[in-house]
Amino acid sequence: MSYRPLIVATVGLGLAVSAPQALAQDQPPAMETMAAADIAWENIEVPGFRPGMQIAVLHGDFTVPDEPYALRLMLPEGYRFPPHWHPRAENVTVLEGTFLLKMGREFDESKLEEYAPGDYMYIRPENPHFGGAKSRVVLQLHGTGPFEIRVVEGQGMAAK
Repeated sequence: MSYRPLIVATVGLGLAVSAPQALAQDQPPAMETMAAADIAWENIEVPGFRPGMQIAVLHGDFTVPDEPYALRLMLPEGYRFPPHWHPRAENVTVLEGTFLLKMGREFDESKLEEYAPGDYMYIRPENPHFGGAKSRVVLQLHGTGPFEIRVVEGQGMAAK
């Protein structure tokens, strides 16, 4: 693999700097891409959650401590998930559909709030939340691993 000089322009100063890319042969590429058509969806089963949710890993290994990851979750129309929390912060962006979410330790359908494509949520670690999908929903999550889901005791949902 060969590396070409990278041209960096500083906006407002009118300067251009040429610098070689400092990547060694054994380091990962400076950029990774994935076409939407290449995203591989898999069923994900989470104890206490109803079946039907799917996951696609875009980058990293979300099970490894301090490893950056990006993944997508797909929820079918009408899907609901129980109150749960994560030991690490969760960054969530709605890409498609109407996502339903509310902070709390007990599921209450009447309290769910709607989030639309483009909406972003930062959920601090160890803060229980519950929700679902009004229509089919695609979410993008990113953060640092491990990404873990812990259902609030006594709040799991039976399969329907």
